[in-house]
Amino acid sequence: MKKRIIFDSDLTMGIPDCDIDDGLALLFVLGYEKEVPGSLLIEGLCTSYGNSDLETVYGNSQRICNDLSLSFPVLKGATDKNSAVSEAAHFLVEKANAHPGEISLCVTGSTTNLKGALTLDSQVLSKFREITFMGSITQSLVFNGKIMDELNFSCDPEATCLALATANHGANITVMTANNCLPAHFMPNEFERNLRTDEEDGGYLWRTCNPWFDTMKKHYGLDGFCCWDVLASAYLVEPELFIDQQSDVVLNQTLLKAGFLEPAFSGAPSARINTPPIADPGKFTTLCYHYWRRALT
Repeated sequence: MKKRIIFDSDLTMGIPDCDIDDGLALLFVLGYEKEVPGSLLIEGLCTSYGNSDLETVYGNSQRICNDLSLSFPVLKGATDKNSAVSEAAHFLVEKANAHPGEISLCVTGSTTNLKGALTLDSQVLSKFREITFMGSITQSLVFNGKIMDELNFSCDPEATCLALATANHGANITVMTANNCLPAHFMPNEFERNLRTDEEDGGYLWRTCNPWFDTMKKHYGLDGFCCWDVLASAYLVEPELFIDQQSDVVLNQTLLKAGFLEPAFSGAPSARINTPPIADPGKFTTLCYHYWRRALT
């Protein structure tokens, strides 16, 4: 069956000092489709706040779609956690009900659009074929003595709690935790070797992504970056790159306000979700470079 995907993303690739991994998550899937023609269809891109405000994300998402000649719709999501019902929420409900069990949802930003969709249809997330998230921590992320905040699940802990709880009602949920993302690390030399072209500015990917190395160096003293969001999209098209790992986690808004997923214990409200680590980080990063190149050919 052709894989049909909706992205729900705070896409800021190309904006100075903003994350590039959401754009690279999209490019991974586009590259896979080039490699295996007819294998998937992107139904739409729902925009979310997170890496930046909604208007910035929405405008940037449209720009990237124009840059890459992509024709799927770009939908405006919630502006903040207090305005959940949006164009994006309506789109999610419409698509899930029109094609139950057929559409995969990839969520790599804040989770408020899902809360909006659940407000419109309390069963909607169970109607997706699968839902992959990039979000949460299972222990503190510390880089050069600095703690990095969790920036997806923590944006709207109520929405995250509601979304994860749907696993108890039939939703097929996979979460790429930040800690499981750590082996997907990309260094500037290998990035340049794999993706810089002979064009004067180094080509689209080099021109767009190279400044992120400077940002990571300035703020965290790191020579490279983790490509967090790519894992969520990669799981949809190349699940064999990961080791499925079912986990019972506590549903607690106070914990999720910090993005923390606590292992479940007796008496606590919980849900069973998949939290797969990368099977072979070297193979994974090599395939990322391959699909990113293919996306632009």
